[in-house]
Amino acid sequence: MMNKQQRIHIWFVSLVFLMYGLTLAIGVPASTASSNNLHDIANSYARQQIQSLHEAGIIAGDENGYFHPTQPVTRAEFVTMLSRTVGIKPVSGNIVSYTDVPKSYWAYGYVQAAAALNIASGIGPSTFAPKRTISREEAATFLVRALEQNASQTTSLTVKDAKSVSSWARNSVSRAMQNNWLVGYQGYFRPNAALSRQETAVILQRILDDLNKQTPSAKPLVSLGWQYQSTTEEFIAQVKRSGVNTLSPRWYFLEKDGTLSDFTDLSLVHWAHANGKKVWALFGNKFDSAATHTALSDVTKRRAIVQKLSSYIDKYQLDGINVDFEGFAPADRNNFTLFIQELGTALHAKGAILSVDIPPDSGTDWSEPYDFAKLAKYADYLVLMAYEEHWVGGTKSGPVASLPWFKGVISDLLHEVPAQKLIVGMPLYTRDWYQSGKQLQSVDLSIPQSYQLISQYKATTKWDESIGQYRSTYKKQGVTHTIWLEESRSMGLKVQASLQWQIGGLAYWSVGSESTDMWTAIANSIMLKQAREKL
Repeated sequence: MMNKQQRIHIWFVSLVFLMYGLTLAIGVPASTASSNNLHDIANSYARQQIQSLHEAGIIAGDENGYFHPTQPVTRAEFVTMLSRTVGIKPVSGNIVSYTDVPKSYWAYGYVQAAAALNIASGIGPSTFAPKRTISREEAATFLVRALEQNASQTTSLTVKDAKSVSSWARNSVSRAMQNNWLVGYQGYFRPNAALSRQETAVILQRILDDLNKQTPSAKPLVSLGWQYQSTTEEFIAQVKRSGVNTLSPRWYFLEKDGTLSDFTDLSLVHWAHANGKKVWALFGNKFDSAATHTALSDVTKRRAIVQKLSSYIDKYQLDGINVDFEGFAPADRNNFTLFIQELGTALHAKGAILSVDIPPDSGTDWSEPYDFAKLAKYADYLVLMAYEEHWVGGTKSGPVASLPWFKGVISDLLHEVPAQKLIVGMPLYTRDWYQSGKQLQSVDLSIPQSYQLISQYKATTKWDESIGQYRSTYKKQGVTHTIWLEESRSMGLKVQASLQWQIGGLAYWSVGSESTDMWTAIANSIMLKQAREKL
């Protein structure tokens, strides 16, 4: 016979194994879950949906083949299953979004992905409560944030227990019910009730069925990657790790005498075309205002440049030219516009693409040389360099592109430029800011370099919701340093913000400066946009 203490010990151990099994029922990756038929779903009203999702790798049985259909779903489990349903991949972010979801936690990648997409918020600034049972109103909020582009649209809520729905969830509950993702029972929604595993399976199958009914109609987004300080071999390796489909190598530059330097490497063109990618070679002015004026103000020299660039299309089998003229005088505004008009005509006659890099409209001499509306008329794309909110030599420290500023410069430009002609440039870099005496200093950093610094100096890092970025501070030799980080979460939010408009694509300065998890976050944002367009 067992005494009372022994019985309590056995009961506790059994409970631990039961809870472990329940987590396995959904939490583990499909590749490691049981591939056999589930043993305990025969009497479930959701048997068909459970089996279908199991076969699709969205849900999984535990190591013994049990699904536990009547058990409640946790917040982490719901985020994981919803992500898999939509096609979102886990993000192995370097910076932990929530302290209670460490890198070792089974759902870390999916919670990080959800944070980068802003589809699942925590219960506090740094807490997610992954093991807490998800309520029906929480589930409605996660669903609407994930699947609706305009989730703020106001709709009425007509259920009998509408007053029991939290104010922050009312609109989401209404939208989720209107879309038939969640349904009531006898006129009640039951906002605080838990979702069972079988209820969740029914919801996700409805969504999956809707996704499978539709096919995307829009053409693929341009994903332009600029080369910088890398050899051809290094650039190819960088592109292979990225989501880039259009390469922009730095091959052509305006010289002081009005001629063009030519650093074409045909091996890159051959590799790109063999791998289904385009090449838009960059033509720059080296920030040389005098040389730009000399070349563009002289009709003969300007047209000679147009003829030379046009000849490169045939000679090197290029798909397009990316013009990157910066730092020239406002007095050359019309000359530059004429150049783009003439170049556009020449390239279009050969079936090639013309894209033009432009800064945000700052109302200063830096942006004054660009007639955005006319440039958009003659070029296929304008590439907005949506960064340098705070710049080297400026009087204030800050992020290279905070989320509100980033949204603002896009919105402002769209008053003059059609969205489909806009490619939004993303910063794959940041800066380390510090004060040296009375002088504000900064150092450009690649993303891995920023990670190295905050690790080396044990920086304090906090998420700033108001700017959509982490702010990291540390001390070196008694001097305070601040880095506004760019990483997978901030990048995911920027891509999502860009895709609220029907833009032509995204660009990245510069390929090779990023961390690999950023590409997963970017791909997730694009995938989510495509899913929303299907629903």
